[in-house]
Amino acid sequence: MTPNYTPSPFNFQLARKLQVSWMVKIQLTKTKTIEIGGSGSGGSGSSAKIDLTGLELFADACEGAPAVRIARKSDGWHLTAAGSVPLPEGELPSRWEDVSRQPVWKLPKAFQSPTAALAVNSTLSSFGQASAEAILRDMAQGLTREAIPARLSGGALQPTGTSPSSRKPTLPPPGVAVSENGRRFSVKPFAEEGFHLAASLPEFQALWLSRLLPEGHRPTTSSIQVAESALMASPLLQPTFLEAKGSLLAIIVRRDAIFFAGYRNGEPVLWRRCPGVRGYEAMRDAVGKNLGVGDDLINDVLEDSLVDPRPALEPFLRPVLQQLDLARVYLTGKHHLNSGNVLLLGLPYGATHWKNMAEESLKIHVVPAKPFDGLSIGKGVDVSSGHLYLVALGAAIAAAEVEL
Repeated sequence: MTPNYTPSPFNFQLARKLQVSWMVKIQLTKTKTIEIGGSGSGGSGSSAKIDLTGLELFADACEGAPAVRIARKSDGWHLTAAGSVPLPEGELPSRWEDVSRQPVWKLPKAFQSPTAALAVNSTLSSFGQASAEAILRDMAQGLTREAIPARLSGGALQPTGTSPSSRKPTLPPPGVAVSENGRRFSVKPFAEEGFHLAASLPEFQALWLSRLLPEGHRPTTSSIQVAESALMASPLLQPTFLEAKGSLLAIIVRRDAIFFAGYRNGEPVLWRRCPGVRGYEAMRDAVGKNLGVGDDLINDVLEDSLVDPRPALEPFLRPVLQQLDLARVYLTGKHHLNSGNVLLLGLPYGATHWKNMAEESLKIHVVPAKPFDGLSIGKGVDVSSGHLYLVALGAAIAAAEVEL
C-alpha cells in the first residue's frame, strides 16, 4: 500500500505526554481509499509499543543514508540500530518526467521495522516560520514550468496549466497536508498569533518518496518529511527537554548551518537559522586557519586541553552568541519563556568551549547533549558519530505519533 497522505512533520505532543489522536488515509486502489484513526497517550507513561525506522535521504555529510531504528517498550525508549545504509539507485527527481524512473529501496535487515519515516533534503523544499499571508503567496506561486507539468489529484494524475491556479488558496487545517500548484503543504500555527510553521515539497517528489520502499515488505512508508522539520523534532526525547516540560531554547548545530529552536510547553515558538554563520565544518576551518594546525589535529585541539582554541573560536562564535541572545530576548518578551537551560545539540567536537564561552558572555546555563541521550542503547549499536543521525532520529520521533 502506498500512503496517499503525508502525516504532519510537527509532532510535539509526544514529549508533552498528552492525549494525541491521528488519522491516516491510505490509497488502496485508484478509486478506493480507507481511513485509519485512533488515539493514545504519548510519553513514557503509555503502554503502547512502537518500532519504527527513521531515514535521512541525500544528506551532504554522509555518503549513504543515515538510519536509526527506535522502539518504545514498557521500560522506555530504545535505540536498536543506527548506521549508514546504501542510498537507493538514482537521484531525487527534479522534474515530473523523472518520476517514471522509480527505484525500489530494500533496507538492510536491521532496519526492517514495520514502518519508516523518510526525511528528505531537497533544493525544491521549504521549511520555516512565516505569516499566513507569506504562506498563501507561496502556495499561490507553485512550481516553475520546467519543474512540473502535472499534479496529483484524488490519487490520480491530472494535467495542470503552467501558470498558478486562479483559485485563492486557503491555509490547511493544522497538520493536514494539502496540494497547491504542484506542491504538498503542511502548516502548523505558532503559539504567537499570526505566525505559522510551514513545510512544502513538490508533489512529484512526494510521490517518488512514497513509492520508494517495496510494497508488501518491511518497512512501509508512514511519513514523508522535510529534513529541517525532522531536525526540529530531534530534541523531543532529550532528558533536558522533558525535565523542562517542553519549555526551552535549543541550539542545533549541523555541518553547514546553525539553528535556534524555541519550544513552550512542547509547542514550537521559534525556528530560525543563524544568519551569516555556517556549521561545525566552518568552525574546524576557522580553528585550523587561525592556529595553523592540520586537518588531522583540529579535532584533538577542540577536545583536548593541551592547546587553548578559544582565541581562534571567538571570531566564529561571536555572531552565534549575539543571535542566541536575541533569541532569548524574543522568547522572554514574546512568550514569557525564561528557561534556565539552553540545550546544545549536534556538535561532534568543541561543545565544552561553546558552553564555557556562552556562559561567560551571556550568563546562561548551556547543556551540551548527545543525540541519543534519553534512549537505551542496544548491544553493539555504534553511537560514536551520533551527530550524523539527528535528522533521521527526529524523523522517527515525529512519526511516532502515527504508531500510538
